[in-house]
Amino acid sequence: MVPLVLSPWRHAALTACLAGNLPATAGSQHFTVYRLEPAPHTPAAGPELVVVHSFRPEQIDNNLGFYVANELLPLLSAARGRLPELSSADDPFAHDQQTLFEHCVGAIVRSMDSNEGRAWHRFYVNSLAALEGAMQSDEPAIDFIGPFGAIYRRLMDLARGASLLDAGTCFGFLPLLLARRGTPPDRIVGCDLDAALVGFANAYARRAGLASVSFTVADLLGDDLARLGQFDTVTCVHVLEHLAPEQTLTALRALWQLTARRLIVTVPLEEQPDPRFGHRQTFTTERLAILGRELGGRFQTFELHGCWLVVDR
Repeated sequence: MVPLVLSPWRHAALTACLAGNLPATAGSQHFTVYRLEPAPHTPAAGPELVVVHSFRPEQIDNNLGFYVANELLPLLSAARGRLPELSSADDPFAHDQQTLFEHCVGAIVRSMDSNEGRAWHRFYVNSLAALEGAMQSDEPAIDFIGPFGAIYRRLMDLARGASLLDAGTCFGFLPLLLARRGTPPDRIVGCDLDAALVGFANAYARRAGLASVSFTVADLLGDDLARLGQFDTVTCVHVLEHLAPEQTLTALRALWQLTARRLIVTVPLEEQPDPRFGHRQTFTTERLAILGRELGGRFQTFELHGCWLVVDR
């Protein structure tokens, strides 16, 4: 079971009722957590948690992940400590941090509108505008938008040719930013294993009239990746850390087969894999250099909000 997420902008009566009748179990700048006791004579396993967030509609963007990871997950962990002991089968938090993180981000987005399509469209509009602003700024930022603005700006400088594939595209921000720019590459494709994310990105592209970009479901470790064909540039942004170490070279070789000119890989720089985001391994520029030699092309490595590997044919 995961917490119910409410917005004062849409659920004003409910959130006012909670604030007026229940003491908060935990709270921070953007979140308040309440504990709901089960009704008498119900088969409920124990109390449930409700999260009320304070984000305004214009704040619904990819920075939600930053606040969920750094504010909400610790609050939920603290609230769990105040709940009675439950068996793992009945514990509402008996799932991994990544699942809880992803649920909470999506629940905040959906809490702002009764229409899910409209809610995600707002998320895309706000996120892309914020990223474009960050790409024009040299101001350091500790959130999610600022670093990725710098990463995407560098990726656009490094891209070569008339076609680009973004592998493991997640929300598809890089392909969409390229398409909004209206300059080459003229053929832009994003692929991801998550069909829901592919659907969100395609829906935004259609509504925004971005004909040069499309998104499709594909597995970096699957046999279907080759069907995408070759691209002048292939990018893989903060993806490899989600794979098991023994899968890394297999995925890179598959991407290299799709690369006509340049493969660009970026990964976070961490001492330990971050379980909040489902990371399973860490990288250094030295390790990326070893992988670059395995591919056989001319390569370079450097650091910019993580480690980079650029391999040329």
